[in-house]
Amino acid sequence: MKKIIVTGGNGFIGSNLINFLIKKKFFIINIDNNKYSSDPYLLKKINSKNYRYYKMDIRSNNIFKLMTKFKPNAIFNLAAETHVDRSIENPKDFLNSNIYGTFNILEQIRKYRKKFKKRIKLVHVSTDEVYGDLKNNF
Repeated sequence: MKKIIVTGGNGFIGSNLINFLIKKKFFIINIDNNKYSSDPYLLKKINSKNYRYYKMDIRSNNIFKLMTKFKPNAIFNLAAETHVDRSIENPKDFLNSNIYGTFNILEQIRKYRKKFKKRIKLVHVSTDEVYGDLKNNF
């Protein structure tokens, strides 16, 4: 059975992804810090032995421990600060999550790969607040 870590799994996109992957018979490890954009209610109906939830910041080195324990095939990184108004009010939160958090995930994957000689796919999903607007250059 393939194992997937989903960061930001209690958000709107993350919870829908988790519900989809559970139906496809994946083992899911959900990591979410439960901040303002999280809604744990979206996953309350999951009653599966193939689902685990960990309240954790993506800047934590405990991500490596979870990777070591579960040996995932892939990580979907959906954990990000996304509200533009909040980024203007407090840009530090955005740097901590979107930059340092993503960097930490990459570092934990590098460390895992070095120790276990096993690759993990990383799918980084975000919004226009992170990537910028898509210009209409077609």
